[in-house]
Amino acid sequence: MTQKGAPDAFGSIKKGFRYLGWFTLMCGFIILSYYMAVMGWGVNYLASSFSLGWGADTSTFFFSDVLKLSDGVGSLGGIAWGVLTGALIAWVALYFCVWKGVRSVSKVVVWTATLPFVILAILLVRAVTLEGAAEGIKLFLVPEWGALLDPQLWMGAFSQVFFSLSLAFGVMVAYGSLKTVKSEITKSVVWVAAGNFIVSIMSGFVVFGTLGYMALQQGVPVTEVVAGGPALAFVTFPMAISLLPALNTLIAVIFFVMVLTLGIDSAFSLLEAFAVAVKDRFKAVSSKKIAFVLCVIGVITGMVFTTHAGLYYLDIVDHFVVSYGLVIAGLLEAIVVGWFWKGDALKKFINEHSDWKIGIGWDFAIKIVAPVFLTILLVLNIITEIKEPYEGYPTWALVYCGLLVIVLAPFVGVVVDKLAPKRD
Repeated sequence: MTQKGAPDAFGSIKKGFRYLGWFTLMCGFIILSYYMAVMGWGVNYLASSFSLGWGADTSTFFFSDVLKLSDGVGSLGGIAWGVLTGALIAWVALYFCVWKGVRSVSKVVVWTATLPFVILAILLVRAVTLEGAAEGIKLFLVPEWGALLDPQLWMGAFSQVFFSLSLAFGVMVAYGSLKTVKSEITKSVVWVAAGNFIVSIMSGFVVFGTLGYMALQQGVPVTEVVAGGPALAFVTFPMAISLLPALNTLIAVIFFVMVLTLGIDSAFSLLEAFAVAVKDRFKAVSSKKIAFVLCVIGVITGMVFTTHAGLYYLDIVDHFVVSYGLVIAGLLEAIVVGWFWKGDALKKFINEHSDWKIGIGWDFAIKIVAPVFLTILLVLNIITEIKEPYEGYPTWALVYCGLLVIVLAPFVGVVVDKLAPKRD
């Protein structure tokens, strides 16, 4: 509706709200800075997949050979050169994905959005036909209803939905600003959400079907081979691939090609969201220069995640930015759009450009349900955080690497806004 990036889009509601837009972009850029380190891991694994270079001990390969992980968050160590090299390769690829703005992005996304889906379909067929897959899939589909009372579960669920749908990053605002005013809205939103849900379910079948096979091969319950976070993609899955009866190398290459294409797809959307906002202010500067400067800043800020203690810092920053930064941003966005956008201008605009109309249910959701639910969730999780520090990390690490990052993000956004010329 506004045809602007996040800062100026929210600023069009009320001038001071542009800082909310910068806050969302800062959260996204922080995520991008460590996300590219993960891409660096993926580059290393793709190179190793041609020979199944992780061997029989996939845990040692990941933590010692690739990450060269130190003994704690206080032991920075040196640079893990393999990770840094992989990250630099990923940054170069990212730059050439976005260097021409929406023109280059639209060409790249044809491949990065469709190729993983094809690969996922291949992996799905392979996973569900493995011996023992049924036990893993059963664990995936049969819920533990008591877990719904755990606020940490809901925080994790909302963080995942925000991340997978690119909500509260300023990404969707940026892409919306690049579409024509007459573009269809509601049906597109529904299809995106439905597509995301379908892919998530497919991924669940692939993961748990494979874990069921692993459990059978090792003679242990499925719950003992379940892993989360980086260990799933870089320890458990390589082990599962090595245990496959045939086509191990081919499956390994296919899997890590999928990991990298999905990763670059997410990465350039985060970068493009910031680039659109900068382009709004610096009209005369080319998209190539903006993308280059942002990539250089990203490389510098992300160096800490390529050190021997990089995984610790990544874990802490990710926990605070995704679980709190994005949820806070989503809460504030719901309040701003629901309560401060005068009249029904937005709803009227949406309905004028949509085959499927929205009504009072949308008003209730944006004004009441989302703010109340997210506020309760934040309060409960903050209480839990105070009682039990995240993953047992020392307090100084959680404060300086997690909490301080969240607190500084809006201030850095204010500085960027002050330095940038105002949009007419």
